[in-house]
Amino acid sequence: MKLLLVLILPIAEIVATVWYAKLVGGWMLLLWLVIAFFVGRQIMRGAAKELSPQIQQNQQGKAPDINQGFLSAICQAFAGILFIIPGIVTDALAVLLLLPPVQKRLEGQMQSAIQARGAGFMMGGMGGFGQQSPFGQSPFGQSPFGRSPFDQSQVFDGEAREVHPDEAKPRLEKKD
Repeated sequence: MKLLLVLILPIAEIVATVWYAKLVGGWMLLLWLVIAFFVGRQIMRGAAKELSPQIQQNQQGKAPDINQGFLSAICQAFAGILFIIPGIVTDALAVLLLLPPVQKRLEGQMQSAIQARGAGFMMGGMGGFGQQSPFGQSPFGQSPFGRSPFDQSQVFDGEAREVHPDEAKPRLEKKD
C-alpha cells in the first residue's frame, strides 16, 4: 500500500500540475509555486517557534510535552514542507493539514505514535545527536589530532615564550 502511494503521488502531482498549467497558464502556475514556497517558509518559521523548546527539552532527556499546540505545530511544519515542494497536489494536502478538523482527526494517531516512540521521538530513528551512529562509527572518521572535532572540551594546548623589546626585530621597515 505504501509503495503504491509512493508511486501514485508523483504521477498525480505531474498530471495535476500540467492540467493546472493548461487551465490558467504557465506564468500563473509559476507565480502560484513561488507564492506557495514563501507561504511554506513562513509556516515553517511559525511552527519552529513552537517546536524549538520541545526539541531542546528532548535533547536534555526530558519527554516532550504533548499538548494541542505541539500537535498543531507538527501539522503546520509538515504543511510548510508540503507547500515548499512544488506541485498542486502537495499544496492541496498542505491546505488540508492546516484545517483544524483535519488536525483533530490526526491528533489521536500522532499522540499514540509519539508515546510509542518515547523520548527518542524527535531524534528520529536515524542516530540523532548524542546517540550511537547506525553505521557503527562516526561518518567523519577519527580526528588527526587524536580527539573528535565535536568534543565539547574547553582545554586549549599551546606554547608561550617571553619576548623583550630589545630582542624583538622590526618586521616592517618604512621606506620614504
